[in-house]
Amino acid sequence: MKKNNNLDQYINAGGINGLGEGLINTNSKDFLALKSLIKKISANQSQEYIVENEFLAIRFQMESYLNEPANEIIQAGEFIERLLKVVHIKKKTFAKYIGYEDANLSALLKGRRKINPDLAIKLGKIFRMNPAIWLHIESKNDLMKELKGKEEIYQHYNLIDLMKKAG
Repeated sequence: MKKNNNLDQYINAGGINGLGEGLINTNSKDFLALKSLIKKISANQSQEYIVENEFLAIRFQMESYLNEPANEIIQAGEFIERLLKVVHIKKKTFAKYIGYEDANLSALLKGRRKINPDLAIKLGKIFRMNPAIWLHIESKNDLMKELKGKEEIYQHYNLIDLMKKAG
């Protein structure tokens, strides 16, 4: 599996497992028949249904990022960019819609500006998801930044040590 950016680790590009190895003979008669059937069914899906499914996939990526250990920080802005791409909305149009200057949106997308509760609510309404997920991503990223290279500093903090000092 090619790694184009940090989000790729949460995408199953079809027919590959977590090791990046193919599990299915993609040249078999059964696979080709299934592929043909999927294409036929997909061609009849409404654009709204397709967008909903793509949004669902991105929400799953966001939840996976939150719930699994991560080696790299994924900025919330990366998820916003993916959502905008699905609906073919330009960043400038989006910035104006949410009441942001272009430069402020750019800083947000690059992780130089954080999502605040007001923006989390707007994003939640626009993309039909719980606003808390945006704030959770920011919190996870803050914790990862704080811990980076400082694990030893925090290791000596524990309940047993506290109880010994209190007793």
